[in-house]
Amino acid sequence: MKKHLIAVLLLCLTSCATITNSKTYALRVNTNAQNASAKVYDSVYKLPADVEVTRSNKPLQVTLTYDTITRDYSVKSKTMSKSSVGNILFGGLYPEALLVDLLTKKGYYYGDEIFLDISDSLAEAKRIFLTPKYVPNQKNSFNIDIALPYVNGFLFQPEGQGVRKGIGFMGISGGVEYFYKNNKFAKINTGITTNYPFPFPAAVIFDGGREIFNSYYVTLTDNYQLNRFSLGYGLSYSSYKWKYNYGDDNYNNEKNKREKGQSLGLSLNTYFRLGRYFQVGVLYTPTLVSIKPQTELLYQHSISFELLWKIQIKK
Repeated sequence: MKKHLIAVLLLCLTSCATITNSKTYALRVNTNAQNASAKVYDSVYKLPADVEVTRSNKPLQVTLTYDTITRDYSVKSKTMSKSSVGNILFGGLYPEALLVDLLTKKGYYYGDEIFLDISDSLAEAKRIFLTPKYVPNQKNSFNIDIALPYVNGFLFQPEGQGVRKGIGFMGISGGVEYFYKNNKFAKINTGITTNYPFPFPAAVIFDGGREIFNSYYVTLTDNYQLNRFSLGYGLSYSSYKWKYNYGDDNYNNEKNKREKGQSLGLSLNTYFRLGRYFQVGVLYTPTLVSIKPQTELLYQHSISFELLWKIQIKK
């Protein structure tokens, strides 16, 4: 179940450009020629102009006309546009993200602006890529969140095992934010965390015994945006799994131990924005009421240091 959920999350989140990019976008066309016009597709524009172009892996053909001179320019396309930052960050780990963008062609663009220089003997359009600026969310806007719970701590009380504590790496989560005010937003989030012993994926064989902690959670929080900081609080549902694996050195043929449970509790988070998309923060999910294997007051928790990417959804 856990592996299937991770696979679905990865598949759904593989292509950030597919989510955030439209098939067309406005391309600024400029030149140093006087009283010039440009033909793009079947339309003619007096320069400078903003031209609606279609994303494609093929070069864009532009014809510049000034005085009695006509010059043809070819503009090469570029993969991974400014709004495909998620794929820039995840592409090395999940190359299928780039493949989705290439197949849908939403991962291509020609730059933010092209400049047609009449003094250039090669008649090549100069592409200009602008550095995107952070734009605060406004009321009725949405974000999609993609997070890596990178360092995770656990305190479980599996039935018959006492208090078990663990720390490790790895996880994935995703969520949706809705801004009901300019500085307030509701967020629903789901994720999986574990205590993998290394901070990067690696094939490992464990000879000795090892405790394995897994937490699947769903949270619903109310959040405040305070400049670069955000603070959130709300409710959580958690499904805990604990396992003790004796490993390959189990000469006494001890049976591996495993327990699982479900709990309800709170969710607290805080994040700090480092760039337009990227944030770091902490997600703390204490549970207070166990509902499985039996109903009782029982404190357990998971806490994660997260690397978070927020993608603004265009209307």
